[in-house]
Amino acid sequence: MRTRRLLLPVITLFCFYLLITASPTEAFIVRHYTLQEVLAQCSNIVFGTVASVNSKRMTAKVKVEENVKGRSDFQEIKINLSTGQGNFPQQMIKKFKVGRPIIIFYQREGRRIPSLGHIDGTWFQTFAQDRSDKSRVWWNFTHIEIYMHRTYKGSTPDFQKLLRDTFAGKTKLTKPNTAAAQSLAKASSDAVRVLVLSIKRYRIEFATISAFNSAGERQVVYQRTKDRDLPELDHADILWLGQGEICEDKYRLTKKRENRIKAFVRGGGVVIVSGQDSDDDRPCATGWIPEPMRGVERSGRSDFQPTRAAGGLFSKPNKIEFGDVFLDDAWKDWSDKYKILATTNDGKEIAFAALEYGDGMYLITSLQNETSANVSINHRMLENLIHFAVEWLNSKS
Repeated sequence: MRTRRLLLPVITLFCFYLLITASPTEAFIVRHYTLQEVLAQCSNIVFGTVASVNSKRMTAKVKVEENVKGRSDFQEIKINLSTGQGNFPQQMIKKFKVGRPIIIFYQREGRRIPSLGHIDGTWFQTFAQDRSDKSRVWWNFTHIEIYMHRTYKGSTPDFQKLLRDTFAGKTKLTKPNTAAAQSLAKASSDAVRVLVLSIKRYRIEFATISAFNSAGERQVVYQRTKDRDLPELDHADILWLGQGEICEDKYRLTKKRENRIKAFVRGGGVVIVSGQDSDDDRPCATGWIPEPMRGVERSGRSDFQPTRAAGGLFSKPNKIEFGDVFLDDAWKDWSDKYKILATTNDGKEIAFAALEYGDGMYLITSLQNETSANVSINHRMLENLIHFAVEWLNSKS
């Protein structure tokens, strides 16, 4: 089942508008901004520490401790997390712990103060209206910014050190890692090579996973293909079947394509299956996998129950808990050869499962990655899937 929302174009890094309409509206940064651009477009960058958190009211207060760029008029920044979209507030409140460091980047535009924050390795956006009485200013949270991890991905303390060293002239910023764009055939022999089938409009998913350029000690490189015949598959270690690429509106694979995928797994490859689209009268077909199961239409949900077989799937490198994923159409009527990693709908359907076949493995999910909001919720789970697959490949080498 598919849901659609309006994605507003983002004109500049910080200038965005949330329109109050009858239907939900999103505004996400989608262009890849360099850190140089971020620093240039900010009027102020401040470092602070979380001073207090009110989980019931969904608010947090930040003590401003250091002006890295500009001189802030604020000694305290009060953030209202309850104003965020979807379940972003529930995700974000977990990041705010007393004593935790935080970075706020903002741009003064008259009384308007659009901003980006970074806490516990996570980017987020807020918006404030300035007042003469600073104690009455609340910075209203809008959403988690998933694409900004292409600008910087790492811990907030490490980010603070990088910024200090940059402004002190000790560190010269380099261009972003472009490994995701290289050909799999030219990747180093030690790299894990991921071929991503992403033809349709859901390019958001590829932009997100291609930023996960390491898993443990191994480099991970990505190549996107729009050809369902998968001519580059011989060079890949992992095949990622993107959102809706197996079936959407109709089944998208031919017998030749099914056999190619099965041969890839039998020979030692890993296939990760992202979201599929089933309807009540048209369950997703499964000729691409050697054991039976059936796609089932479901409305968006976030409940899942991990099993003991999941290993580190929900803990490495990110801790994923109940409510931290966005699921949609699921799987049922599976054979007992599947290793169930997590169920949904009170155990009636597959949320995550693995199937070893020949020398390889299928990693099945019920994720939905259609919109920026979906991927913002799921992006930590997407990274965990890559790590899980790479660890499995390491164990077989």
